[in-house]
Amino acid sequence: MKTIKNILSLGLVALTFTACSDVADEITELTLGRVMSPLDIEARNVNETTANILWTASAGAVSYNIEVFADDSLTFAGTPEQTLSSATNSTSLSNLNYDTKYSVRVQAISEDGTRDSKFHGVYFKTSAKQFLKNPKPAEIADRSVTLKWEVEEGYDVSTIVIGNITHEITAEEKEAGEATVEGLEPETTYTAYLYYNGKQCGNRSFTTIADLAGAILVHEGDNLTTIIGEAEEDATLALYGGTYELNVNGETGKAGAVKIEKSITIKGIYPTDQPTIKGRFEINGGSFTLSQVILDGADNGTTDQAFNFKTADAIHKVFSVQNCTIQNFTKGLFYLNVTAIVEEMTFDNCIFANIECNGGDMFDSRKGYIGKFTLSNSTIYNSCKGRSMLRYDNSSDSFSGKAAPEILIESCTLDNVESEPAGTSNMNGIAYVRYGGNTGHKITIKNNLITNTVGGTFSKNTATATPEFSNNAYFNCNTGLFNNVEGASCAADTSGKNGEDPKYKDAENGDFTIGNEGVSKLKVGDPRWLPAQ
Repeated sequence: MKTIKNILSLGLVALTFTACSDVADEITELTLGRVMSPLDIEARNVNETTANILWTASAGAVSYNIEVFADDSLTFAGTPEQTLSSATNSTSLSNLNYDTKYSVRVQAISEDGTRDSKFHGVYFKTSAKQFLKNPKPAEIADRSVTLKWEVEEGYDVSTIVIGNITHEITAEEKEAGEATVEGLEPETTYTAYLYYNGKQCGNRSFTTIADLAGAILVHEGDNLTTIIGEAEEDATLALYGGTYELNVNGETGKAGAVKIEKSITIKGIYPTDQPTIKGRFEINGGSFTLSQVILDGADNGTTDQAFNFKTADAIHKVFSVQNCTIQNFTKGLFYLNVTAIVEEMTFDNCIFANIECNGGDMFDSRKGYIGKFTLSNSTIYNSCKGRSMLRYDNSSDSFSGKAAPEILIESCTLDNVESEPAGTSNMNGIAYVRYGGNTGHKITIKNNLITNTVGGTFSKNTATATPEFSNNAYFNCNTGLFNNVEGASCAADTSGKNGEDPKYKDAENGDFTIGNEGVSKLKVGDPRWLPAQ
């Protein structure tokens, strides 16, 4: 008990001393052992030889010491390359070396010099020089590229690196300021890096052209219709830039249809100078690949679909359209109204514009079988406003023993599709699939951005299987796309994100670059429209 009493007595004494303290004795200033170190140090406006360094001012500091270390990553080892002083909370660095890692540390200096802060640092890298010139189309081949650079005294460029290829620059190439690098792959995007003394002094990106090995080269002015007709099985036609009209009617001067009766590949040579083909294709046999071209139906003599399958019982292993723009067709994109088999149909990295679907649906299979249908990384706009986007009718009785079809719609931007009132009788859905009934096919719809589809639904038919939905976003769309509506035949995408305007850059002119950061972070839609990260 004595111990407890003593403790209580000490507490009362302490309280007495506190209560009796004079107000003048209160602490009004806290003096630290040293000035606080500068915080929030940033490097801004960094280029080849200069940078701005900014930081939050330290209370009590009268100036700042700045030390600059080259080829350093916050180790601050050795002697600084530069030492500066600043009376404000910023400084400008100059005489830096290009393509170099720098560490900068800042110290706050007290008035009497006895309470200087500790150093606090930041790391950055200066920009590379840009001696390399952009390669011109004629300098880019299928397996090589010729690179040119500015020859500047004092910079003895030594090496070009492209992927896993290292090209040592010869004395003759140095003098000429150009070199040809071999060993590349066709239709591949590369970045070339130019080096001097271990530092980068230039980089340029380019895409190699179509594989020309064994290809038939087609120039503007050649008769593409005749060349297609005379080509052998499995031929590849490589088209230079220009305009090609198919099967022109001598009286009207309008483009018509060309028959495809064998396996054939038609591709543009230059990704930056895609050829334009006017006309249509009638598919009668074999596999068909169309790549890196513009297919334009605006001046056609007939209003049929871009691709029309015409031969019953034909077997097409592959039907592939890649890196193409297809526009201005009246009835739709393809029409499969015969009992033909397409094992795999792919539309990838394409733009589809102004496909009216007047009298037909867009992707339209009535009597055929498509084993795998893929629509990916593509944009569809101002199309099939009052019709179905994908129609796949039930012809399973004609193809006994064939596997259940698989339909994939992935990473696409759909704008102003199925935009007429929802009551339009022929507008049956974005994925109006009836093949084999709702257990006879599989539909996957993921990572898409669907906008201004005010009348659309996924399907109005009970035979359509419930799609597997994942990470889709909607704006200004029929609520039936993302809400389960009583009486609806096809389940809606209740997991989808709805409501945010993607703020397209210029949708009217076909530029769907996303301006809304919240939408772009979802990683939905055609990847070409995602802003650079």
